Amino acid sequence: MENTSQFYDLTPLQMVALARELLLLQPAMSDCTITRTDGIDLDALLTKHLDSWYARLLLTAPAEWLPVEDVAAQVTLTIDADDVVTAVPPPHCVRPVEWRLEGWERGVTTFLSPDDHAARLQLNPWTRAGVASPAAIDMGDRLLLFGAPHGQESTLVTARCVVRPIDGNYRFHRAALEDLTSVLSAAKLFNF
Repeated sequence: MENTSQFYDLTPLQMVALARELLLLQPAMSDCTITRTDGIDLDALLTKHLDSWYARLLLTAPAEWLPVEDVAAQVTLTIDADDVVTAVPPPHCVRPVEWRLEGWERGVTTFLSPDDHAARLQLNPWTRAGVASPAAIDMGDRLLLFGAPHGQESTLVTARCVVRPIDGNYRFHRAALEDLTSVLSAAKLFNF
């Protein structure tokens, strides 16, 4: 199992091995052989629980615990006549952390949901954010960025996002182990 500083970078097989250790199923006794054909596929069951836990972790845990990348070069930008920029991040982005357009005086680190009152204010050109205090609405598959300099081509300076590793590995801070242990313990994997 690789451990870089305070972060784990585990393959799916290493992650299942870690889960087995946390459930006290490892190290396995090897002084006898028992064969069953009616048992459950424990590794497949653990993998489902681990995938669910990791997906939730990527959505809710502090960004400092997770893999974060600047994906500005991979984002597709379009700008409409009202200077509203639509940004479509690559598919491996889970959630935005910090975005900044060229010309903004600061980046955005708080992303509004479409039903927020502040998000509705962005729909009116008179109450919309400007370059001094930009705003972004997270629409799920795209972001709407408000405060683009009027009449200028928009360029992303920063687009930091929590990402799901493309290689399929699990990357997370050691602080998340306590949460993983409680999730696995509550999963009721065994019915004895």
